[in-house]
Amino acid sequence: MKVNPELLAELVAFKHYGTLSATAEHLMITQPTVTRGMKRLEEELGVTLFDRSVSNHIKLNDTGLLAANEAAKLLKEVDDFTDKILNFDRLKDKFTVGSMIPGPLGFLNAIKDQLDTQPVINWQLVNPENIATELSNLKEKLIFTDHEIINDEFESLYLGREYLKLEIDPFNPLASKKAVTFKDLTGMTFLVLRDIGTWRGIVEDNIPQADFLSQNSVNAMTTISQYSRFPFFVSNLTQNLPDTVDRFKGGDRVMVKIDDSNNQMEIYGTYLKSERRTVQPLLKAMSQAWPK
Repeated sequence: MKVNPELLAELVAFKHYGTLSATAEHLMITQPTVTRGMKRLEEELGVTLFDRSVSNHIKLNDTGLLAANEAAKLLKEVDDFTDKILNFDRLKDKFTVGSMIPGPLGFLNAIKDQLDTQPVINWQLVNPENIATELSNLKEKLIFTDHEIINDEFESLYLGREYLKLEIDPFNPLASKKAVTFKDLTGMTFLVLRDIGTWRGIVEDNIPQADFLSQNSVNAMTTISQYSRFPFFVSNLTQNLPDTVDRFKGGDRVMVKIDDSNNQMEIYGTYLKSERRTVQPLLKAMSQAWPK
């Protein structure tokens, strides 16, 4: 039996949207096309998928619900198959690296000329829910994570800790302190990059009544920090990067340590076990150069 994948996609869409009209709108086809497609799918399968007992209203019966759920799994497997083949062909000679948090990518970019392998960095942060899929589909050979992943398919190598430091106006009373806690920063306004991964939740949860002026790009952060007095964060992985150093031109910031139990994140390199021989030399080099 051969079933048209487009009909399966229509069935999955119907389960999600609940009506023929909403399904048609989502798929950008006509309602009669959806109706004909669902009838044809029933004919191809030889089963009834819909309850049509109410005039002008149909809904999935138990068989239809099962079929829609299984169709969704099948379509995802097809998508994963396609992604894996395309990624392999496109990236077979490249060492692509992604991350849940930006710091390890910036650090890797700064030292990559010292490495035997020249990685290609994917600067768009990886959603934690997509780590397994992106590694399995070969989109990245390596993803930096804030937790260890070990199972039959994946493993992680510990690299070191990342922690934040505060860059603050030298005239702010906190600038004279050797260290501050997150609580000491209560009510302040900070410049931050919009996409900082796990760190966003940490600073928002631990600094009471704070405001965060989110910027979409490093260039915007650099420009605004040069012409304002807003404090911002750097980490042990990013404090010596060129973009960060540019923000200190003119000597208008003082770096203050943040001594707080919540101010640390363990960083791991996570990869397919089948890529161990390729990935581990790069990770060991990073671990040896890791800023303390």
